[in-house]
Formats: sequence, C-alpha cells, structure tokens
Amino acid sequence: MELNYFKDKMFDLLNDADNMEIRDIVVNDRKNVIMVQLADGSVFALECRRLMSAQKRKTSATMGNVRVCWMRNRGVK
Repeated sequence: MELNYFKDKMFDLLNDADNMEIRDIVVNDRKNVIMVQLADGSVFALECRRLMSAQKRKTSATMGNVRVCWMRNRGVK
C-alpha cells in the first residue's frame, strides 16, 4: 500500500467517525501528519510513514519502534 493512499483512507476514517466528537482535521501532506482536534480541546498528531516494505515484512516479525504523540491544548474551547 502506498503512503498517500493510506493517508487518504485514514482521513476518510476519521472524517466518518461520528462517535469521536472531532471538531477539526488538518492534514500536512509535506510532513505526512494529520492533526485531529476533538470537541474537548484535545489535539492529536498522527504521523504517517511506511515502516518497512512488503518484502522485508515477510522476513521480519517486528514493526520496530512505533511512537504515538499526544498533546492537549487547554486554552482551546
């Protein structure tokens, strides 16, 4: 799967998620980041990158280091 296709699908999933109370979604294609602001003011940054190719996946059982970044803007209402 190509990175841009994955980012498009991730945006579609977030955009259609009515139960998450998403206020705004901002995509930075150059940095491969999707910023999601929730109704309570929480802001999440989703960094999209391909960790390994399909060929390497067949020989490796691990995904390597995966990091999830979370920050909360308390001043945003």
